[in-house]
Amino acid sequence: MKKEGLLDEPEFSNIEKYLESGNRTEVTDKIKKVTETINRRNDGMTVREILVWMNQNTVRLRNLSDSRKFKRTADEILKSKERTGCCDSSTLFTALARSKGIPTMQVITLNKEWGKRIAKGEAADLSGHYFTACYLQDITGKSDWVLIDSDRSVQDVRDIRFYKLNKEDRNIDKNLYAFAYTRDYSDIEFNGMKIDSIKNMIKIQTDACRLCDINDFAWEEERER
Repeated sequence: MKKEGLLDEPEFSNIEKYLESGNRTEVTDKIKKVTETINRRNDGMTVREILVWMNQNTVRLRNLSDSRKFKRTADEILKSKERTGCCDSSTLFTALARSKGIPTMQVITLNKEWGKRIAKGEAADLSGHYFTACYLQDITGKSDWVLIDSDRSVQDVRDIRFYKLNKEDRNIDKNLYAFAYTRDYSDIEFNGMKIDSIKNMIKIQTDACRLCDINDFAWEEERER
């Protein structure tokens, strides 16, 4: 895995780390109370039920300038019943999944076309996405990390698909490239800043992008040509 611009390196074999709470993802009594209503297992169906619960009991807002972005804990998000964006979705999901004993990390990405424009010194609106990754057991009994879009709108457990997380390549898909695999996004500090406001999120992602190797942005299908 390329290290350039990677602000928080994953520790894929340190499973226990991703059961630990962070400042934003603390597993509180309120979080535990929610997950008591979800099945007793800690598997893929549990993850699916958590995602359905989030969509049925919280609202995903579309206000890009919401001042609460990048500031709130999972408990505060739960109390408000409003998710201001993919960061909130990832944060709430991470706490809920850990409450069920599922190791979970936050995966923060940038849009590769946006990144190419930044590398050229061009102005561009911020573009990226927060995912989550969970350490789950498959039907054969083998456990591995799977990627989940916790911000995706779902109505039923059948709407949810899991994808194996590529542990060698930071390309999430043809559009998005990871620059942090973190226990809790509040752990990240770069150039004296933390991700605690829209302004700082923009600055940190832009600075990280400038350190990335844009030659590594090639999607696997493109490399095979």
